[in-house]
Amino acid sequence: MAACGGKSGNTAGPKNVAGIDDTEGLTVPRVDPKLCDTKGKKVTTFDLNHDNRPDVWKLYATADEGGTTVEILTCKQVDLDHDGNKDYVQTYSRTGELLAEKFDFTFEGEMDAREHYDKKTGKIYLIERDSDHDNKPDVWEKYDDDGRLESVRRDRNADGKPDLWEQYKSGELLAILYDDDFDNKVDRKDEVKSVEPPKAEEPAAEDEGAIENAPPVDESGAAGSTDES
Repeated sequence: MAACGGKSGNTAGPKNVAGIDDTEGLTVPRVDPKLCDTKGKKVTTFDLNHDNRPDVWKLYATADEGGTTVEILTCKQVDLDHDGNKDYVQTYSRTGELLAEKFDFTFEGEMDAREHYDKKTGKIYLIERDSDHDNKPDVWEKYDDDGRLESVRRDRNADGKPDLWEQYKSGELLAILYDDDFDNKVDRKDEVKSVEPPKAEEPAAEDEGAIENAPPVDESGAAGSTDES
């Protein structure tokens, strides 16, 4: 990643600081343990905009592979707007697969969405969204193996339980179910009629002769003569 600005002589290299408050006279924000597990991890930081404050934190766990000690990335936290708050987080499995991504789209200090990945396929299978910014998910989007939307559950009254269900097939909305009195039972259902593409019109009788006698089409796609001379 490219960095710009900052004082001459600074580099965007790593600093091995385990979230301490002060390193070489610099005030360093701590890694946020609420965003990913920091216990027993090595923390490496990067200062991409050269303001003497880290804006990327990478956490590593150590593992033994055939007698060799290796470091495995388990979490990355990023401060995209350089205000001291983490806006983007990646978490990984102990074997290095991406498990989830968290996003603060509003840059207000709270995560607005979390995407979950399948370890085997690497594809998103679930997205949780916090649409009312109360630090609790209220929209759950489920995706099939081809990445198409399969269902959406929505919590409209902020009680932590879905009360509206959207059903999809091959990414197309089929029906919406409502729990209007919030008793965890469906009260009504709206079916969405699929729109079929218009059928091709049959040629009129008087046009059939014209179609049969139409000049051939050459390789360039244009109608032309069959004369090769």
